[in-house]
Amino acid sequence: MKRASSLAAIAGLVLWAGPAFAAPTCPVLRWVTLGTAGGPIPTPERAEPSNLLIAGNHHVLVDTGDGAVNQLARAGVTQQRISAVFLSHHHLDHTGGLPAVIGLRWMNNIPGKLKVYGPPGTREIVDGALLAMQPQARVGFGLGAKSPPPASSVEVIELTDGAQVEIGGLKVTAAANSHFDHPGPKQASEPLSFSYRFDLGTRSITYTGDTGPSDAVTQLAQGSDMLVSEVIALEPIVAQIRASRPDMSEDLFGQMRRHLSTHHITAADIGTMAAKAGVERVVLTHFATPPGPIARFAKPFRADIARNYSGPVAVAQDLSSFEVTCR
Repeated sequence: MKRASSLAAIAGLVLWAGPAFAAPTCPVLRWVTLGTAGGPIPTPERAEPSNLLIAGNHHVLVDTGDGAVNQLARAGVTQQRISAVFLSHHHLDHTGGLPAVIGLRWMNNIPGKLKVYGPPGTREIVDGALLAMQPQARVGFGLGAKSPPPASSVEVIELTDGAQVEIGGLKVTAAANSHFDHPGPKQASEPLSFSYRFDLGTRSITYTGDTGPSDAVTQLAQGSDMLVSEVIALEPIVAQIRASRPDMSEDLFGQMRRHLSTHHITAADIGTMAAKAGVERVVLTHFATPPGPIARFAKPFRADIARNYSGPVAVAQDLSSFEVTCR
């Protein structure tokens, strides 16, 4: 049985280093939705997209939207615990908080290297963040001692489609999805958008990142205990864009509609994917909806998913927590 727990439980679990971490037979596997907004327009209700995966002793950030470090603090998690970051793709709503994750770790002189995984181009993003840190590196921390170079605190690992990495007992698999698909032939140098599968022993969580309907993501999610998926309310958000941007040309509006309808996924398509993949439950996040409380979309989202999928569906909030328990 899976369960969602309160923020207090998150903090207690993360900060307590007792038997839950020591037990070799069933390490914790927990997903925390730090920020559940769908970018790129900031909202007052939800933080930009970021997530925390807790797998045994490992604490991993999955996407780092603006304010990710603040959301970590609200969840009661110190930066010392974060050992790795996985970026799904290079849109700023998913990467805007990465400079703070890297820079504040360096500024606080946290030992060890933060490993940043992501599609090709991730090294360029990290190098840019390191360059922005150079003025402070020349000044130092103000403690009278020479500061270590910022680059000494971070390591970049760029992934390809189908790549697998291991962090302790956590296996991570990357699969290119349809978020950057476009008409015409593909080029070898085209950017990649990844979905990730996280396996810890016999338990697994699949994260779609940003994607449209994708056979590759459905295959990646086969048999997962939890599918964490983005979701779009297509017609409401298209109508909201049209109303709020009367200056937008018909050509640009058409391109925008095509992007939203093919590079993001509706609740009905999530239900189809979840059923084909045989996942045990669905968690919705990254809400591409008009501004305002997400609660008004919860019922229609669940109804659309239920057309093809009969399992439980959770509509996440910022700092919601979902645990995959042992069988």
